[in-house]
Amino acid sequence: MCLELAKGMVIFMNKNKIVIGQGAAAVDIVIQCQALPEEDGFGRIYKEQITSGGSGANVLVTIAQLGAPAALVAKLGEDEFGRQFRQELMADGVSTQYLLVKPGGATMHTYVFVAEHGKRSILVNSGDSFHTLAPEEVDDRILDDADVLYTDGCPAGVSVKLAKAAKARNIPVFVQIECPPSFMSPTSYSSGQINEVLSYADIICCGRDVYRELATADDYLFSLKDTYDKYKPAFGVICTAGEEGAIWHSRQDTLHCAAYAINPVDTTGAGDSFCGGMIYSFFLHNAGKKDSLAFASACAAIKCLSHGPRLRVSEAMVKDFMNKHVLTCNSIKHPRKKGKE
Repeated sequence: MCLELAKGMVIFMNKNKIVIGQGAAAVDIVIQCQALPEEDGFGRIYKEQITSGGSGANVLVTIAQLGAPAALVAKLGEDEFGRQFRQELMADGVSTQYLLVKPGGATMHTYVFVAEHGKRSILVNSGDSFHTLAPEEVDDRILDDADVLYTDGCPAGVSVKLAKAAKARNIPVFVQIECPPSFMSPTSYSSGQINEVLSYADIICCGRDVYRELATADDYLFSLKDTYDKYKPAFGVICTAGEEGAIWHSRQDTLHCAAYAINPVDTTGAGDSFCGGMIYSFFLHNAGKKDSLAFASACAAIKCLSHGPRLRVSEAMVKDFMNKHVLTCNSIKHPRKKGKE
């Protein structure tokens, strides 16, 4: 397949190549509870589960389960969480050849509280390993056999190095910023670094809160457009907006894809599943924007129907879900005047 990145610049995709992903690698302690914790309050825990997560890893698991080769670049600690993460990533079909280990280090892990209707809150223990991955530890020749580079921008030094190297090779760069930049540790990246990563992106995909912060505007639709105007990614910017669906803004148009009508049990990892489905559909299978939005939205919806942060379904299962559910994707106009939502 081929995709045009810019005027006069065409890249050709080889289906036998691989998606290289660099990003969060964590173990999630998932706590299913009566309600999300409140100050000085009490609640019941129904079930606890320790399972692998991390946005970057979740995206690649989605891609691998759908049927495409994928490999993760990250650093783990030399602990039980790190060993569990590696084993489960391998079991999910993602290559671990680029995983590094910090001797004596602690692996990043999270506490995910999940209440009724899939509502959740997350507490993060960053550990002392993930954020120490340094650019000099990653050889950009790992991109020589890559079809797509995915990065969540952290650690930023590595993201900048790989994104820059991918652009030099005409490899499309998909950037997902999972958390608002203000949440991330100052040791993870500076505003200058995240701006540089985004400047190399061919698609930027974030949630509403991230766009509001990137553009310092209250209305996420305006923030979405402002982000596009600032970075000009070749294929545009995408906002995953939960129950409001997804919006894809580019130079050509702005598309809105409604969310599938489901009863969610756990929304953890839905955005990651969306990104994995988008990369698989748009970049690896050359689907159009509307079809890619529908496919990625189906991946997110299916993830919400089960507990845990990862989507483990085949392409055939996603298409079967799509055949059984009605979804609309339409062009929309941006509002002309700014205002609060």
